[in-house]
Amino acid sequence: MKEMQETKGCANSAEVCRANGWGPGTRLVGNEGYGPTVMIITAIGESVILGRGLSHDGKTRDDSEHCWTLSCRDWKEIKDAN
Repeated sequence: MKEMQETKGCANSAEVCRANGWGPGTRLVGNEGYGPTVMIITAIGESVILGRGLSHDGKTRDDSEHCWTLSCRDWKEIKDAN
């Protein structure tokens, strides 16, 4: 699992993704104190990202695509164990 790199100087979530090499298809996990949330990035714009929630606190979700912010928690990339 790749942890989020230092993102000082990143003005928004899209810049955070670019700084970490994250793009569409990247799955991230983060915990804001209410259990881990897993999301998948579906698009990166100039300043925002779109994504879908896949699970929260171990429960599967099938969220529709919406804007996400990466500022509320520390995110880590989920890598497939091959």
